[in-house]
Amino acid sequence: MPKVLILGATGYVGKRVADELVTSGQHRVFGVARTEAKARLLSLGEITPILCPDPVAQPAPFLDAIRHHRIDVVVDIAVASQGSAEFLSALRVIGDERLRASGGRGPKLGFVYCSGTWVHGSSPDLVTDLDAVGDSAPTKPPALVSWRVRLEEAILASSDVLDVAIVRPALVYGREGTIWTFFMLPLLQAAQKQSTEPIEIPLESHSRPGLIHIDDVGTAFRCVVEQLPLINSGSVYPVFDLVTSQESMLEIFRAAAAVWGYKGQLSLVGAGDNAFARAMSSTMRGSSARAMQLLRWQPKRLNGLVADMDIHAAAFASQY
Repeated sequence: MPKVLILGATGYVGKRVADELVTSGQHRVFGVARTEAKARLLSLGEITPILCPDPVAQPAPFLDAIRHHRIDVVVDIAVASQGSAEFLSALRVIGDERLRASGGRGPKLGFVYCSGTWVHGSSPDLVTDLDAVGDSAPTKPPALVSWRVRLEEAILASSDVLDVAIVRPALVYGREGTIWTFFMLPLLQAAQKQSTEPIEIPLESHSRPGLIHIDDVGTAFRCVVEQLPLINSGSVYPVFDLVTSQESMLEIFRAAAAVWGYKGQLSLVGAGDNAFARAMSSTMRGSSARAMQLLRWQPKRLNGLVADMDIHAAAFASQY
């Protein structure tokens, strides 16, 4: 049974990926936990916890766990901008150790990195995972994630000692939807108070982000993990965009306001200097054709955010 270690297993996306791998019954899943409380939550989910209070500054516990447990695949969903390059360098060392021990026959240590479609920047034109990103692309990524371009290049260059893949989810929604909290919560609170005071959301009203439901992200990562050696055994470019719809940001918030019964004036006033809001406002017309063809991934949550807003708004509101 393949052993998979997830960095970021207690986060919004990482938790869903871990659950998907456990539920499949085909993997032994390990997860990095910063605290004892989070370690207990992982154990409850049948995930073996690796206690590591500061994976960025002191990654030794989870690196030791890779060696001790003979981990087959490491999945990085931690979004650690300061530590991701260091993680990769450490994994290269472990990967090289394994190849040397096997006389170069393998199998290689696997590494799956969670990036995101924001690296494409913001453009109304169709983009795919085969299009260039960064300086050679017609649109540049927002400042918040510009560092990912170099990291992706370094990951792809590590295929000499690792089996690698890069997964780029679009803007994720569904279930607790924590990435939306900063923008959605003021609207929900106004509705709960029956306030009609104007609400101004710091997002671009004209933006049309690419979207994907969190459940489909989970199944896509499972497909990548299960087919990682096959992906790396041929000439497949191991980068996969995940996007199932493109929707108007203004319509998304208007739909949420209607479900919650907010009667005041709602405005999307622009992202300004807010780096997170500028990234959230990225327009993305994307395609997951390669992921579906090559990974045998079948996304199922295809109605979109606006069409099922009654479900998603209720899920979000249940947290508050």
